[in-house]
Amino acid sequence: MAFTFVAAVGNFAAGAGTTLDATASLNVADGDVLVAWAKHEGTNGTFAVAKTTGGNDFTFDAGDEMNHSNNDLNGSMGYLLSASADATFTPRLTTESKAFRALHVLQFRPNASETVTKDGSNKAQGNISGVSSGNITTTGTDGIAIGGFASYSSSVTETEEINGVSATSVADQDNCTAWYRIVTAGFTGAATASTGGGIEWICAAIAFKSEAGVVWPPPGSDNAPEKIRTIQSGLKW
Repeated sequence: MAFTFVAAVGNFAAGAGTTLDATASLNVADGDVLVAWAKHEGTNGTFAVAKTTGGNDFTFDAGDEMNHSNNDLNGSMGYLLSASADATFTPRLTTESKAFRALHVLQFRPNASETVTKDGSNKAQGNISGVSSGNITTTGTDGIAIGGFASYSSSVTETEEINGVSATSVADQDNCTAWYRIVTAGFTGAATASTGGGIEWICAAIAFKSEAGVVWPPPGSDNAPEKIRTIQSGLKW
């Protein structure tokens, strides 16, 4: 089996503020993978996502934050590799006081008892109609890949792809878009899209892979359970 897409939630706010809650909740199971794409306008700042009341905190790696050279358009991918069960998980984006904030949270379910790890990420900026995150190189044969786009003026993306293949689904919050694919082989490619014209934009891609846990000792080895022998002591008490 492969990853299963469960649901997506999000929100957008033009006015300045420090918190932005998704407009709906997710029914999260133990071990679910949650991926966030968030943006704001204004000078560089920090991103954090967790439940509105605390818990299930996301990781935002410094290398995944994209700050446009115009010093105004900012975005970042965040993730939670193994969430705790929560039937009413409402994500909240927290930043410094910023305007034109947007949030997407995508929920995926890996195979039970498998371990999920990050499998690559990249980011880019531009001001032309062709949008690309730049290539990522992944190795997972059971994985997900997510793309994110942000811009100005209620920008609309089209032909969203990952590694040249159409996205399975696309979520849009005004001038912020996220899309994904479930993948069954490693690849070197980018998250891409097109827009209606030359506008300033940022774009990111991130991928994750799910793998079975390591069995130790390996079956068939001298220390494997089927080969362990019982030694009876000759001592008498």
